[in-house]
Amino acid sequence: MEWIISKDIIDYEIALKRMEKIVDEIIQEKKNETIWLLEHNEIYTAGTSTKDIHLESVKDAPIFKTNRGGQLTFHGPGQRIIYLMINLKRFSYDIRKYVYFLEQLIINTLKEFNISTHRWDKAIGVWTYKTSYSNKNKQKNRRCKIASIGIRVRKKIALHGVSVNIYPNLSYFDNIIPCGLENSKATSINDLGLDVTFNDFDESLRYNFEKLLKNI
Repeated sequence: MEWIISKDIIDYEIALKRMEKIVDEIIQEKKNETIWLLEHNEIYTAGTSTKDIHLESVKDAPIFKTNRGGQLTFHGPGQRIIYLMINLKRFSYDIRKYVYFLEQLIINTLKEFNISTHRWDKAIGVWTYKTSYSNKNKQKNRRCKIASIGIRVRKKIALHGVSVNIYPNLSYFDNIIPCGLENSKATSINDLGLDVTFNDFDESLRYNFEKLLKNI
């Protein structure tokens, strides 16, 4: 398994072409399976399940219609992008098993930073509860999305992957409906009051990936 960590912000279209090239090489058995960690410029990406109505309120950044599964989401600086180019043979060619693995990977990784997260049966991804207080000082726990998952499969190789909000500008998410669910909100590690660096997150991610992969 090869790991690539890009320190510079990578344009989405450039990253997509590089990812496709890596997948071609994996299919041809010229390259090992690869995990690529990076950041993107501000951009909205519309997956294959995106409806036109979800695009109407988008502003402040370009929209790119991509070939991954899933709906409309935002990418930008402060968000860790995890592109996994993995042979689905590891998961008995079961896409649901692979998605479950990705969700568990993020749940386990965030647990290292004392962040409690969970799956939600209404939507793929990883969610957490953020506590807020009303004017009457009443506590309210709101379910918020902290990580999104979108994949594509080509010749039994999975590509695309996961985006995890470390410290992005969350105002961009106000222009979209996460997972197409009304009243859904996004949060981040920083928004939850924690200071986590990319290096800290990446180390935990790799540790938990290798640990989890041994048990599938």
